[in-house]
Amino acid sequence: MSNSSHPLLDQLKTMSRRANQMATMHSKLRDDYAGWNSATNIFLLIFSACLLSIAFISDDFLQRTTNISPDTFKWINGITATANFSVSLVLLAWQPAEKAAAHAQAVNHYAKIRYEIKRLEAKSNQLTEDDVTTLEESYFNTRDLPGISEKQFLPLKQWHLLKVSLSKELDANPYLPLWFLRLKMLKSNKKPPTQP
Repeated sequence: MSNSSHPLLDQLKTMSRRANQMATMHSKLRDDYAGWNSATNIFLLIFSACLLSIAFISDDFLQRTTNISPDTFKWINGITATANFSVSLVLLAWQPAEKAAAHAQAVNHYAKIRYEIKRLEAKSNQLTEDDVTTLEESYFNTRDLPGISEKQFLPLKQWHLLKVSLSKELDANPYLPLWFLRLKMLKSNKKPPTQP
């Protein structure tokens, strides 16, 4: 391998590190949005089932068995229906399922970039500037991918660095539980790896 290829390998390493970080950030957002989507859908199903069952309860049966007045029962029914409808509207406006799918697409994009980087590193003695330029163009072709806001960036970067640090601890101590490794890192005040 000639000396001239070292800067190209350095470019690949930097791109790989950044692609790994972006994949982690988007996977965190994907999982968060998917979790919110599941939680709200379960909430809607449960409250819809409650509303359906409430419709079959007569006022006499309700008063005899629970001592709740029909007026109070109507209030409970109305509040439940309003909450159910409100969550449906929030889901329509927020669209967490679509956001989760978009971030999953971003994870796939950066995973492909990392695969291409590994492939180019394997043929490092034949690596050309055109190879790296083509890969960089693909890396920066993110027009169809969701963005990450300034507000989200630093917490997500911290999440990534903690994940990297915890992963290294796990490699050294594969039999220790994750909660113990987190506690050990917190106690030792171990800093995540620095990045250029």
